[in-house]
Amino acid sequence: MGFTDVAPSVFDPGLSVTEVATTGLSELDGDAGELRIRGYPIEDVAEHATYETVAWLLFDGDPPTNDELRAFDDDLTAARALTDRERNLVEAGVAADVPVMDVLRVGLGAGSFRTDAADALRATRRVVAICPSLAAAYWRIQCGLDPVTPQGDLSHAANFLYMLSAAEPDDALVTGLETYLVTISEHGLNPSTFAARIAGSTGSDPYSAATAAVGVLKGPRHGGALERVHSMLDSIDDETDLATLAATRVENDSLPGFGHSVYDVRDPRASIVERAAEHVFAQRNSSAYLETARAFEAAVADHLADEHPERALRVNVDYYAAVLLRGLEVPPELFIATFAVGRAAGWMAHYLEQLEREQLLRPRTRYVGPDARPWTPPGEDSGQPSASALERLSSTLDTLSDRTRLELLTVLYDATEPLSYSTLRSRTSIDDKGRYNYHLRQLRGVFVETVDGGYSLTEAGEESVQTLLDDVQPLNTTADE
Repeated sequence: MGFTDVAPSVFDPGLSVTEVATTGLSELDGDAGELRIRGYPIEDVAEHATYETVAWLLFDGDPPTNDELRAFDDDLTAARALTDRERNLVEAGVAADVPVMDVLRVGLGAGSFRTDAADALRATRRVVAICPSLAAAYWRIQCGLDPVTPQGDLSHAANFLYMLSAAEPDDALVTGLETYLVTISEHGLNPSTFAARIAGSTGSDPYSAATAAVGVLKGPRHGGALERVHSMLDSIDDETDLATLAATRVENDSLPGFGHSVYDVRDPRASIVERAAEHVFAQRNSSAYLETARAFEAAVADHLADEHPERALRVNVDYYAAVLLRGLEVPPELFIATFAVGRAAGWMAHYLEQLEREQLLRPRTRYVGPDARPWTPPGEDSGQPSASALERLSSTLDTLSDRTRLELLTVLYDATEPLSYSTLRSRTSIDDKGRYNYHLRQLRGVFVETVDGGYSLTEAGEESVQTLLDDVQPLNTTADE
């Protein structure tokens, strides 16, 4: 089928409402806040299934029999240990001081050294099995310790904790991690899963799909929230005014762990992980960190209810996942890698589902570049400004054409130091808070930056205001004359 045989395309930047594949793996209802894995509510799956069970469920379609689960456990156990080549790659990554996700990507890519990449069934199991081994080895080598060999009598979750600490973990900690890994194992066509699925659509192998997924997950807009949530909560102490912090974070659009592109209500996985964190902290006889997280969530909800009732910002799974992983004593540097450990089964299930379809995923783009034009040899001046220069100029003029934004810029230009959110607002004539927030957001990044908890002009902002003021002077002179 060619492009002329299909209906006209719909322009959907981000593919947020476009369905590009059918799946039997999971169903998400963003309005109701529901997630089902192969038809089973995620709450039931998280409560009753081990990670091995949910991985089988994703791969096969139905829960395993006892015999099937034993055989699957044996497959994972046999594939879990690192080869000498893989360990050497981890050591090289640590020596080069690269992030754990780079080591995970390279380690997974080397999977074909041990398992034939053409054997998709064995290779997908190998991907699932080796993720925790690579992450744990990275951490121990970075700490100057020898990697720990996985134990055949420990579960997937228990082995991860064991390989991190070299001590057999308590059952309560294993249950906490297991709940997390099961809860995040599959979640529709998110960016990293889409990358794995595209690899499957081309007929590529599972290791290529896994490395593509890890590479996408490494991006801060997809996998960066966990560490940012931890950093935010870790900065709270007894002197912190949670209401003020919540207001500042909301108004600065700096609220990791809140909001989701799918859910308009509270992420259903957040409640599951929150309960798991409660059990883990109870085991440790210390719940202060969890209670701080809950209090901050409440402070954010109060501020939104008072100031922005129209904004649907509720906690997502990352918020309480960061709390849970803190309780499990997983190093923050491994938070995103731990997410990959859980999501690996979902990646491979989507890969296999698309591979079996034998259908290439090939989205289209909408061209917005220059119209047809003659080629100008290098060194010859066409006499016309470049399209990119015109686009930048158009964007700048559009931003600066609004009187409210000009007022904000001139107030900051006259200030001798960064202005707080409330101080900046008090020095303007903008009465409506929503209008004030909107225009401030439009200026942030290019013209306005956050400095020492306040707002200040960027270099581009300073130059823009100065240029405007210089242009105004001749006009004023002419008017006086």
